Order: sequence, then C-alpha cells, then structure tokens
Amino acid sequence: MSSYAKGLSVGLVILALVGVSDAKDHPHVADAGQEYNAVFSHAENPCKESTTSGWEQCLGKEVEFTENHLNAFLTAVRGILADEDGIPAGTGLTGKGKESELLNNAERSWREYKKNICELAFAGFDGGTGAASAELECEYRVDREYVKQVADAILLKILAK
Repeated sequence: MSSYAKGLSVGLVILALVGVSDAKDHPHVADAGQEYNAVFSHAENPCKESTTSGWEQCLGKEVEFTENHLNAFLTAVRGILADEDGIPAGTGLTGKGKESELLNNAERSWREYKKNICELAFAGFDGGTGAASAELECEYRVDREYVKQVADAILLKILAK
C-alpha cells in the first residue's frame, strides 16, 4: 500500500470515528489529516542523488518539509484536544486539559530524544563526511515516526469515547 493510501485511510478512519455529523465539531481533524498526508506523501527514502553533497541537500529539504508539516500536524492535534475540551487552545487546564499537557510534555521529551538519538547516530563518524548524512537521515525518520505515534494516540483517544 502506498504511503498516500495509508495516509488517506488514516484520515478516513479519523473522520469515520468522529462521525460525519460530528465532523463540524472537530474542524481540526481535517487539518490534522491533511498534515499527516503531507508528511507521508514523500517516500521513506526520498533522495536518489548519487553524490553525498546532492543527497544531503535533498534530504535537508525533506527534513525541513517534514518538520513544517509535523509542527502544523501538532497544532491541529492541539486544536482537536481544545475542541473536545471546549476551551481555547493554550489556556488553563480544565477537564480533559490534561491531554494537552501530556501532548506538550511528550513533544518536549520527543525533541530531546530526537536530538540525542540523532547525535548518537552520527557520533561514530567523528566529524567525517558521513556525519551530516547520518544525522539528516535520522531526523527524517524520527520525525515521521513521531507523527505516526501521535496519530495513533489520537485515534486511541477517539476510540475510547
């Protein structure tokens, strides 16, 4: 199954879970689905350049693209949580506001994990020519995995209703 088809199926599952009649109550669901689809519209190994320099340039653009859509995806997820809580995003915690706090904590922890795991991935290169390539590849893969994990958590949350 192509990554586009997988992304589309996740978006359809989200919409089916909240229900067509409830979709207007979850305006950020479509935004989250769109950003998820954007992240996975690119291949797992998107760069086919034959030179190290060309490959690093290509992957650098892919990392930037993915990070932009990941950030927009997280904004949409925060909107979903705020919609469900009936409170504006970024305000004090009430009711289910704990979920927003948990997402914020997860994101901070994930960013620290990403920094450390990707430094580990290129530390063995000791500053050699492969160091930047290893770090970029790690960042690309870790960003995509985080989007999947958050999407899965939101799906589980919706299913638990």
